[in-house]
Amino acid sequence: MKKVLAIALTVLAVACGKKMDSSAYVDWLYESMPLPDSLTFDRGFWEANAAKTLEVREKMGWKVPEREFRHFVLPLRVNNETLDDFRTTYADTICARVAGMDMAEAALEINHWCHEQATYRPSDARTSSPMATMRNGLGRCGEESVLAVAALRAAGIPARQVYTPRWAHTDDNHAWVEVWVDGKWYFMGACEPEPRLNMAWFNAPVSRAMLLHTKAYGDHAGDEDVMQKTSC
Repeated sequence: MKKVLAIALTVLAVACGKKMDSSAYVDWLYESMPLPDSLTFDRGFWEANAAKTLEVREKMGWKVPEREFRHFVLPLRVNNETLDDFRTTYADTICARVAGMDMAEAALEINHWCHEQATYRPSDARTSSPMATMRNGLGRCGEESVLAVAALRAAGIPARQVYTPRWAHTDDNHAWVEVWVDGKWYFMGACEPEPRLNMAWFNAPVSRAMLLHTKAYGDHAGDEDVMQKTSC
């Protein structure tokens, strides 16, 4: 009976948008993660990452709503990359680099940091993990955007990978990053730093893209059109 009550209270807290404790956040991750992730890594892995995420939230003090925190900061997975220890390894380094900055300045600086770690090169279909991309120093746009999203989330800033399967003017695709700053989503080219947000080499072609999509783990209730829902 106590377990049922605890689950009910957790669901109520999520529904009301209230902050949960570390254990409840780990439970939420288990509810929304792909099955292989729950089988590949034990609960200690998720507990360590949730604890680091909550530590960063307290330290950095960004005013991130609970919805954006749960869906676009807390999850480790961005796309189909192999998961690793990126957040627990690099969160302190990234946070120290952006200490004293506002969210917009921090987002731009984190993208500079990512640019220092990797440059563009086409690779195979399976996306490498953030730390593998750093070790190689190379990655395609999908891998660079996974690295950038992982770095932004490690600093407590909501971020997501955005992908177009085809431009309107050419038979090609591209992936980049959207970052949530002070109540609004902005875009930037991953590992392609610019002096301000919403500036990238693809400004013109993206305005003619046939389709844009992103992934949100958990039952996301945002303003975006929902194209597909799965058990995750």
